[in-house]
Amino acid sequence: MRFMLPVVALLFTTGPALAEESARVAPKAVAPEAGPTLRFAWSAPSRVTVTERILKKGKRSVVSYDAVLSARQGGGYELKLDKFRFLEVDGRAVSQGAVPPELKVATALASVAPTLLISAEGQVEDVVGMEEAFERALALIPEEKGMREQVRKVLAQPAMAQMMKQRTADFWSTWVGAWVGTDLAAGDKRSGTLPVQLPSGSVDSTVTVHHRGPDAAYKGSARLEMETVLEGEPFRKAMVGVFSQMMQSSAPQSQAPDFDAMLKSARRVSTVAVVTDVATLRPYSARMAQVTKMQVSDQEREEREEREYSFAWPTPAAGKRR
Repeated sequence: MRFMLPVVALLFTTGPALAEESARVAPKAVAPEAGPTLRFAWSAPSRVTVTERILKKGKRSVVSYDAVLSARQGGGYELKLDKFRFLEVDGRAVSQGAVPPELKVATALASVAPTLLISAEGQVEDVVGMEEAFERALALIPEEKGMREQVRKVLAQPAMAQMMKQRTADFWSTWVGAWVGTDLAAGDKRSGTLPVQLPSGSVDSTVTVHHRGPDAAYKGSARLEMETVLEGEPFRKAMVGVFSQMMQSSAPQSQAPDFDAMLKSARRVSTVAVVTDVATLRPYSARMAQVTKMQVSDQEREEREEREYSFAWPTPAAGKRR
C-alpha cells in the first residue's frame, strides 16, 4: 500500500486538505468601477493541447494532454481529457531509459480522467463517470508486484472518489470557472468572503481578485489573479477533520492520533491566475500556487504546490501578435 499512496497523492490531492471548492467565482463586493463582464464563449467542439508543469513536495513533472469540449444534448457542455502522457518526471525526460513502475501507474490513472459537465455559463455542474474511470485505470495497470491490487484498495477508500472528483474540477476553475462574471476594470481589485468546501465541511475564506491589465503578447487579453486565504480556528478544525477522515481508511480508530491536540494552527494561501481572452475566456496561460503552513505539536510544517498551464489552440492566429 505504501508504494501506491504517493502516486495517487501526486495525481489527486492538493496538500493535506485535499482540493478546494472548484466553483470559485469572484466576490461581488463593492468595486470602484466596473469593466465589461467576462462570459464563457468557447466554440463547441473545441480541442486544445495543454502542457502542465507541476511542482509538488519538491518534485517537478511535466505532462501533456488534450482538453476536448463538446456540446451536450439539452444544453451545456462536457469536457474530456485525452492523449495524456508524462513528458518529464523529477527533471528527467520520460524518453530516457525504461519507464519506472510508479510512472506506469500514474499514467494509467491520469489518462482515464472522468468527464466534467459544464453549464452554458461555464461553471462545473458535475463530474461523472467515476466508476468507469476507476475500472479503465485498473485495466491499464500492470499486475506485476501486486500493483493492480494495491491500486484497487486505494481507489476503494471512501474519500478517494470525492478527492478525484474535486481534483478533476479544480483545473477548470483555474482556467475558466473562477473568472466567469468578473467585471473589474483594468487595475482594479475586489475583496470579499466566500465559503470553501473541504471534505470535513465548509469554511469561510478571504478572497481578493485583481485585474492586472492586458498582456502585451495577446491582443484583447486580460491578466486576472485571485488569492484565497484560509486561517484561524475554523480552518484548523476543518484540517483536523480532514486528517481524521484520511486516517479512518488506513488505521483502526483506536490507533488514530489525537489530531485536535497535535494541530496547533493552520493557514493556507492559494493563488490562481490566468491570461485569458476577454471575449471568450479561452486561456493562453494559467497557474495555481498553494502554500499550507501548519504547527504540528512543536514542529512547523510547510507544504507547497504549483501548477502552470500553457495552451496550444489549433487556430493559427489565436489573437497573438507577431
